Amino acid sequence: MIRRLRLIALLALVGTILLLGYNLLSYKVLDVKINQFGRAGTSLDASAPRFRLHGKNFTILSGAIHYFRVVPAYWEDRLLKLKAMGLNTVETYMPWNLHEPFPNKFDFSGILNVKEFVLLAKKLGLYVIMRPGPYICAEWDHGGLPAWLLRDPQVVLRSSYDPYQFVVKRYIAQVMRILGPLQASYGGPIIAFQIENEYMFEYSRTRDKKHFLSSMMVMCKVMRREGVTELLLSSDSQHLVGGALTFVPPDVLVMPNFQHNPVKVVTKMRAMQAQKPVMAMEFWTGWFDTWNQPHQNERLQVGSLTQNIGALLDMGASFNLYMFHGGTNFGFLNGANRASGEFRSVTTSYDYNAPLSEAGDITPKYLMLRALLEKKFPGMQLPPVPHNSPKMEYGEVSLALYVKLTDVTQYTQKPHQSEFPLPMEYLDSGQAYGFVLYRSKLSSEHKSITVGEVRDFGMVMLDKSPVQQLAGLAEQTVFLPESVNGKERELDLLIENMGRMNFDTLFNERKGILGSVMADKTVLKNWQMFSFDFTQAFLETVDSGALWLRTPPTSDPGPALFKGNLVISGKPQDTFMDMEGWSKGVVFINGVNIGRYWSVGPQRTLYVPAPILKNGINRVIIFEMLQSKRSQTVSFVGAAILDKPTVFS
Repeated sequence: MIRRLRLIALLALVGTILLLGYNLLSYKVLDVKINQFGRAGTSLDASAPRFRLHGKNFTILSGAIHYFRVVPAYWEDRLLKLKAMGLNTVETYMPWNLHEPFPNKFDFSGILNVKEFVLLAKKLGLYVIMRPGPYICAEWDHGGLPAWLLRDPQVVLRSSYDPYQFVVKRYIAQVMRILGPLQASYGGPIIAFQIENEYMFEYSRTRDKKHFLSSMMVMCKVMRREGVTELLLSSDSQHLVGGALTFVPPDVLVMPNFQHNPVKVVTKMRAMQAQKPVMAMEFWTGWFDTWNQPHQNERLQVGSLTQNIGALLDMGASFNLYMFHGGTNFGFLNGANRASGEFRSVTTSYDYNAPLSEAGDITPKYLMLRALLEKKFPGMQLPPVPHNSPKMEYGEVSLALYVKLTDVTQYTQKPHQSEFPLPMEYLDSGQAYGFVLYRSKLSSEHKSITVGEVRDFGMVMLDKSPVQQLAGLAEQTVFLPESVNGKERELDLLIENMGRMNFDTLFNERKGILGSVMADKTVLKNWQMFSFDFTQAFLETVDSGALWLRTPPTSDPGPALFKGNLVISGKPQDTFMDMEGWSKGVVFINGVNIGRYWSVGPQRTLYVPAPILKNGINRVIIFEMLQSKRSQTVSFVGAAILDKPTVFS
């Protein structure tokens, strides 16, 4: 018996040692295995102070373009401009929440056709760095994590929580089915993949270190097992990057994100990763805007940018410009951040004050960086700089027809019935974005309602008439007008999801009403919840079927849709929709969600790319949540206005 117990103990000890070493040993095995795409091999070598690509010294001169923030018709233009500035590589994130909008239903078409984007880069002679997530930050809704993950009340995101890891593996498998054959070792342009993103920040804030440490190890193994043969990267803030070395295997190159002090950062990285190349995974060329905050055009001036990039090159480092071209947060996909306890939603424009503007125009930053690269690489033969796309001022458009949002509930999916209000992620519709209309009944005696936590902005309506706005995370009490006829009244609470946090705390980003609603001192029950996610099918049905009123409203109608036509003769050109005089809402042109507007600024115009328009009649629909422009008109202008709030009229 004693011998048997000793044997069991010995086997357990051996098993523990093997388990502890498995994470690292498995990579070495996988690196030399013949995988599903035919052969193994890493084209980009990071085992010496300089990168070597296919056996030759190589400096990565990269710029970030997110294909999902640019209409596909303009991908080639943006890539050509990237190459003409002197860059040799394009970097892009992949948004899991768009590629898998519903569980196990994948979309790689249209603006999400990442394979076409990568092949186009190859055609133009560019290399590609892929950052598939699953978490990407990117000032993108939920950092790219699908909202349907939040239907699980126990979910622990970015961890080794089994149900989370199961769907992550499924997603990565789909990604590699498309991108695996496009790796450089098989003749494609992809030279590296990033694992996760800025994971040290998440790790540094959690108490469950083991839960999160094992997650990063699992991600590395998943990437290799699904066919990644190229170099693996990790990316963290310059202040936290040192910790990443403790939880990634030795074949992963750890890289910093920063905007200043390049000499200090490069020196630090060389001390940490001796005999490995240094690259700024994100050298921030500017910064993003959030609503109700100043425009960030002063964040990094041209002179500072070129000086810092020059210093990186003088030290033999590589770089990725984040962003080279920011693009647009079309639809409801903008992210959000929290500063000083305040929720801040990212604007529709992701111009970023980058070298290439939101509309793809050449900027002074672009020209200065091009001149710098020509100086640093004297033998570089750069192609001519492509022309900017023409911009058109189409003038004023009348939106003479309107319909109240409360009058089109019949065109939504069947309302969800519940005793208490639920966040949008729990509804039968599986809603991820947009608005939810919560409806219940009040007696004539009720004098006030108290609403629990609101995510993120709302409007209280009584018998379809607006009463008061709701905003912020705190509980709010609204005093109601007296009943004039003593009858039961209909209460509507319209709540807008203004974008989930893309950084910091991601664990409870459910949207809508979180908590109960009190009528005086009684919990209000029996709710209907209508999903308004403004799909193209919904817009088409409302456009053709709703009872639109032609006479302008004599008083504020509350949340309403307004429509009109932009008539174009000839080939459409890029333009900008000036939202001066409108309050807060969303714009749709030819069924495409152009994005949000808000009179608090700083963004006033919405970019409208020419490929969205057509010769002839273009349907324009505005959903206005608060108060419309009195003239019910909107102007299409020839230049962007991103640095001042609108003026209500």
